[in-house]
Amino acid sequence: MKAFRPLWLALRAAVLATAVFWVATFIIDNIGWEAPIRGATEPLVFFGVFFLGVLMTGVKG
Repeated sequence: MKAFRPLWLALRAAVLATAVFWVATFIIDNIGWEAPIRGATEPLVFFGVFFLGVLMTGVKG
């Protein structure tokens, strides 16, 4: 079972990131905010979630 641990960790991270993305998109749509460039709201939210996820990994290079 140890061999599947990285896969399980990646799956959990993907599910969590997807949930955060959809909740953030839902909240942004309900408050009525829109990106200055038309149609860029979802990519901006995605980039924000992705960037925060990268920062939380704590990888030291």
